[in-house]
This record gives sequence, C-alpha cells and structure tokens, in this order.
Amino acid sequence: MDASELSAIVNGASTVISLIEKYGPDAWTTIKTAVEDTVSSDGPTAADIESIYAKCKADNAAIQAS
Repeated sequence: MDASELSAIVNGASTVISLIEKYGPDAWTTIKTAVEDTVSSDGPTAADIESIYAKCKADNAAIQAS
C-alpha cells in the first residue's frame, strides 16, 4: 500500500467519523448498509440503492428540522 492509498483510507475514515459525530448513530447505520450492499458479491440491487437513498433523504430531513 502506498502513501496515497493510505491517505485515502484515513480521509474516508475521518469523513465517516465526523458524520457519525455530527448526525448520530443513524448516520452509521446508513453508511454501513451502503458499504455492505456495495461490496457484496453481487452488488446492490436497484431497490437497495433506492432504499438507501430514501433513508439518506429522511436522515437529512430530520437533521434540517432539528
């Protein structure tokens, strides 16, 4: 692994942690589900993507309302 790959991993982890700190545990659930569906052997279905997108929109609406 070279420095740029390591940097990308650290930056990604930092982003995820900051989202969880800012928006709470629901952000982690949404991120985890998206990652699990993306890395599965057959990938996410269109329904999976639509479900994750709807959850992100609902999370965002709740955040904006608070």
